[in-house]
Amino acid sequence: MPTIDWPMDLTPSKATWGLQSNTESFVSPLNRSVQTVERPGARWKATLEFPHMGPDKRRRLEGFLAGLGGMAGRFFLWPHSSPVADIAAAPVDATMALDFLAQSFQVISSVVVNGGLVDFKFLPTKYWPANTLVMKAGEYLGAGGELKMVTADVVSDANGQALIPIAPPFRAAPANLSMVTLNRPKATMMLSADEFAVPVMPGFISDTVVISTVEAFS
Repeated sequence: MPTIDWPMDLTPSKATWGLQSNTESFVSPLNRSVQTVERPGARWKATLEFPHMGPDKRRRLEGFLAGLGGMAGRFFLWPHSSPVADIAAAPVDATMALDFLAQSFQVISSVVVNGGLVDFKFLPTKYWPANTLVMKAGEYLGAGGELKMVTADVVSDANGQALIPIAPPFRAAPANLSMVTLNRPKATMMLSADEFAVPVMPGFISDTVVISTVEAFS
């Protein structure tokens, strides 16, 4: 089954993103001291909440979920709460309130991976404006097909290069000169369960619907 995009018109009223790390702790039998090791396999989890929907939007959501075949389906999903890094976009209308339902941006981005990764918790990049705050802690980016969060503010150097601390660590190094995505960077997700249900009230209006998803990778 091919990986499909989450429909642009199915925008949640509330989106909760979190990171599930993969750690293992060892407790000394002698003095009860604890050592914790970070292992590969951290993954994103997201919960999408939809308010009361009319028949058309409700059926669109039901059809999309049914087509996934439960946990077998895969889809690309971006963090709705932070879809575009500040430096990569400016509002089309500076007076416009940027919310989940009215996101419009002029995206300017040509940033690429700069060489190989030495540490999979840092992404070397180039083609930024020189000597500029290019990424802020908590913003998202995509590289090599993986979604990452920036863990600290980053300022580019005089050559427009920047080493970006990210989480979780890369599972595989992105290719040199491959694009860094700042506009709706995506993770490959799957449903957290095989079942879904959309309660419907009189007038064919849905009740609140909550969908739980988790990152999927091989």
